[in-house]
Amino acid sequence: MSPTLLIVSLIAAAVPDISGGLARGQPNAAVQWAASASNAAPPSAQGLQPSTPADAPLSWESLDARVEAEAKAGFEGVVLVVREGKEAVHRAFGKANREKGIAHTTETIFAIGSTPIDFTKAAILRLVQEGKLKLEDPISRFLPDAPKDRSAITLAQLLTGRSGLPDFVDQIGDRDPDHAWIDRDEFLKRVFAAPLLFAPGSGREHSHAAFGVLAAVIEIASGESYQQFTSSRLFAPAGMNDTGFFGAPIPEARLAIGYGMRRDGEINAPPAWGRTSWLVMGSGGMTSTVPDMRRWFAAIRRPDFLDQSLASRYLPRGEMLAGGDMYGFEILMTESVTDSPSDPTSLMIIVTNASNSPERRRSFQRFGEAVGGLVLGRAGPTSFTIGIMLDMSDEGVVAAEVLPEGAAAAAGVEAGDRLLTLNGLDLAPNPGGVLAKTLTDGKPVTLVIERRGERKSFTITPKRRS
Repeated sequence: MSPTLLIVSLIAAAVPDISGGLARGQPNAAVQWAASASNAAPPSAQGLQPSTPADAPLSWESLDARVEAEAKAGFEGVVLVVREGKEAVHRAFGKANREKGIAHTTETIFAIGSTPIDFTKAAILRLVQEGKLKLEDPISRFLPDAPKDRSAITLAQLLTGRSGLPDFVDQIGDRDPDHAWIDRDEFLKRVFAAPLLFAPGSGREHSHAAFGVLAAVIEIASGESYQQFTSSRLFAPAGMNDTGFFGAPIPEARLAIGYGMRRDGEINAPPAWGRTSWLVMGSGGMTSTVPDMRRWFAAIRRPDFLDQSLASRYLPRGEMLAGGDMYGFEILMTESVTDSPSDPTSLMIIVTNASNSPERRRSFQRFGEAVGGLVLGRAGPTSFTIGIMLDMSDEGVVAAEVLPEGAAAAAGVEAGDRLLTLNGLDLAPNPGGVLAKTLTDGKPVTLVIERRGERKSFTITPKRRS
């Protein structure tokens, strides 16, 4: 499974370029994005002449033409764009099942990658509200057999990438890295036996396994299975009747088959993959529709659904969420920030079942970043990036990942560094705004970070995005 990527606070919804294959492990839902910038200057002002709707600066007036251009270029899936509470686009393109000639509809059911990480976060926050756990609780409160070197890992550390746990725990011999069945006990056995990436709390690295541990905590604290708790306490109150788990039957007319770079079985789709394995429980293994994901965005802003002080910290607006897998499914979502929670928001949800090559995936990402930038009121991305995946947390802005070939890596920036200022401007709480002001022309920038209590300064020359 290729995890969900969260691109936050928007840098024009800039999704990182993926130059290799469809890698399984990209960071997820802790507010992550590639450090690149938006620039209000249209392409023509930068010496670029738009030749097609896909090349032109995107506006609400040109949105329909851009969507049509993407469909003609090969996009298959569903597009929903909402402008201040009113649908601007809600259309389906291409085939859900090529073999049987079944077209996509706006109600088609897709696999949704690592989007369930946000469901796990919300479930934990519900249990906090009910007084059944605290974010400061160590996992040993719920998992007394946890080894000494990880028994003090807190729930907050699991939520924010600071646990030190590995990303995945599949093993050689598993039938499939995501779908091979293991139960909760086997999952915890593997998690507890795997070497820590760092001492808990001392670093930062995204971990799907951490959300599996949280799923186990949810079961123990609630007395219900993860499936039961999320279905009855989250999806039912949100009206998400079409959201479920792998292995459950889905009517053929509504089922999207995956046309990706990897297949699992004769029918490459969730009902045929078997029930959701604890290899991905809490971080994947689920299906949904575009309308249900819209209902999810609405639900998490309701005070009766989640405490909004918690929701704003762990499920903030103004992010780009990008999730997918190796089997062809990709989803991009974002929701605008408003002055009041009751104000109508703008929203984008785009999903495909045909991400079958690095080129197709990049095209999908470019489409999403353009529409996401429009929804969030940002201009399109410039040609420059410094190559950092960022994480917004209670600690501020942190380098979740430093891309090996990026400009920041060449300058000496490391994953886990807390990023303080760029060209003298504070990066928190709006790193996207700072990037928009500084990464406009490729000139060197000065980044100040904090590493293990020591401040360091780096001069970084941004690279052109490929």
